[in-house]
Amino acid sequence: MGGSQERVAVYGWSIAHEDFDALIQLFETMLERGWRLQIYCKLEEWLRRHFGYQIEGAVLFHGEEDLFEDLDYIVSVGGDGTLLDAAQYAYRAGVPIVGINFGHLGFLTAAQSGEVCGLVLALESKRYTIEDRMVIGVHIASEDADNGELHVALNDLSIQKSGKSMLHINTHVDGVFLCTYWSDGLILSTPTGSTAYNISVGGPIVLPGTEAMVLCPIAPHNLSMRPLVLPSDSEIVLRASGRDGEVLVGVDARVFRCRGPVEISAMRARRRVRLVRMEGDSFFSSIREKLNWGLDERN
Repeated sequence: MGGSQERVAVYGWSIAHEDFDALIQLFETMLERGWRLQIYCKLEEWLRRHFGYQIEGAVLFHGEEDLFEDLDYIVSVGGDGTLLDAAQYAYRAGVPIVGINFGHLGFLTAAQSGEVCGLVLALESKRYTIEDRMVIGVHIASEDADNGELHVALNDLSIQKSGKSMLHINTHVDGVFLCTYWSDGLILSTPTGSTAYNISVGGPIVLPGTEAMVLCPIAPHNLSMRPLVLPSDSEIVLRASGRDGEVLVGVDARVFRCRGPVEISAMRARRRVRLVRMEGDSFFSSIREKLNWGLDERN
């Protein structure tokens, strides 16, 4: 038995065959140390159906209303997409999120699947730091969307065309008209999301603690259009329409098909997502190791 009784919710959807042993080791290490454990119902169903594994000593959760009231951590098992899903729970519960990479890149994760025992010990002894990451709050208004619902994005908000015709997106910042983007879409990125979709369309990398957002067009018709860095307290209103009739609105990994025209308002959310980082880890080491910065294959 360990010295503390942490309360942890483990979130994931599925795992590869080769990662099964590492995940079970994670569960067993937590339970052996007296931790109270919750498992997301979809992950438990996957393990039971594909591996015949049923975990004893853990409680299932289906939604945020089922989470322990005194929860200490949400642990994401998967890649960055899984962590973005788990961040929805972490944001609303106000607890730190710990990512374990059972996926591919794992840019946001704190540890690899082969490091689960060390991770548990580090969490128990509080040998980590917490980074408060900015989140964008998004409201969507269209014929088939409810403007009253708040969506939150740790990475980015994106608007994309649904067919072949480009969109025109009227853009206002703090009530002042900026421009109309004629493009395949538009991305509003947090510093966390600057290394995701934003970087793939030519946007800048922004350090996580920077109080800024990046507005970046996707394949703009006017070649003079460039990414724009905005203060983090900016209020952005985007009005998008196109000949195809539908507009795709992405909030992190969630995609909404909206009948145009659609109006989207976005601003920095009041709370932040608390991301756990291990001792010795840094943003600069992540971009060197995971984005291959400074790598010269000739050497």
